[in-house]
Amino acid sequence: MSTCDVLIVGAGPAGSAAAATLAMTGRRILVLEKDRFPRAKVCGEFLSSGARADLRRLGVLADIEAGAEHIERGFLHLPRGRSVAFELPAAGLGISRSRLDNLLARRAAELGAEVRHGARVTSIEGGAGSEFQVRFTSDGSAHTLETRSVIGAWGRWDALDRGLRRRFLAGGSRFFGWSRDFVGGGRLAGQVHLFLFPGGYCGLSRVEDGATNLAGVISERARRRLDGGWDAVVAHARRSNAAFDGAMAHLREGPGGFLGIGPVFFTVKPPVENRMLMVGDAAGVIDPFSGEGQTGALGSGILAAEILSRGLDGQISMDEVARIYTRAWRERFSRPFGWGSVFRRLILQPAAAAVAARVAGPRLLRFAIARLGAG
Repeated sequence: MSTCDVLIVGAGPAGSAAAATLAMTGRRILVLEKDRFPRAKVCGEFLSSGARADLRRLGVLADIEAGAEHIERGFLHLPRGRSVAFELPAAGLGISRSRLDNLLARRAAELGAEVRHGARVTSIEGGAGSEFQVRFTSDGSAHTLETRSVIGAWGRWDALDRGLRRRFLAGGSRFFGWSRDFVGGGRLAGQVHLFLFPGGYCGLSRVEDGATNLAGVISERARRRLDGGWDAVVAHARRSNAAFDGAMAHLREGPGGFLGIGPVFFTVKPPVENRMLMVGDAAGVIDPFSGEGQTGALGSGILAAEILSRGLDGQISMDEVARIYTRAWRERFSRPFGWGSVFRRLILQPAAAAVAARVAGPRLLRFAIARLGAG
């Protein structure tokens, strides 16, 4: 049976950040990722300015900044025609998940982590005072390994969540997300645009190589009322928001079609399950309008790695690792999640959003940006 010090399930931003941080200590780190990179991913493809410090620490900031779109200004467009402009506190970065995830996973491997693609974890057992036994499939074969610690970085939802009987699956509002790349978005250079429509919202911003990313969220109830696939959702948004319709008129479909995901639960999840540290979306999915999803994923991966490293060194017990990480995660991320819930209720009610924009406008958006940051 093979062994490692830490198994990380998932090589997205959170998992690769954790792997790179732990690999710097010289430990045996194994990352199992079910997909093969590079691969497209449903995402708003925006990194807030708060990510820069973590990207610099991981040694990838220069590579990412060299190709990314630098985004300094934003616009919120309401269904009834009012638009509110706002300045970002510092420039964000527009970069595709295909490029970002590949860069981060390669960096983890350069630092000494073993990253296996096309490897799906099917079960994780043990962990209560003992080593973990992990089963996974790779290249058509079944494998088993033993590890001292596990970091869960498998994203919004996985069959492993059901196996762990995670509480967030029990109820709550359900949403669906989609994204697609377009070309011809020169008018959007340096900007991010958020469009509200009945039942959801979507955003447009440029990424590397002049491509424009469209990503959106719609409630399950609103989606059920629409006939057709994601084209029908976009058509609904265009009918409901003139600014979005005007922006889309200048775009052409890029290669590939729509990507969709669901259900998505915008909620805090337990940061620790059976002594496994959860990072990124596995620990909670923050609303995409915050622009903090990927930044928070990087930060949570590094946070988990730092605390777990102390346990592996024997400075604290593994039970203390779980308690300290839970407390640290909540101190850092609970506030943005709470405010995200408040603003979600506001923007999904167009009439209330229109009143708020008329009364407060840019001041409300500056307030939201400050509250949603996870720094």
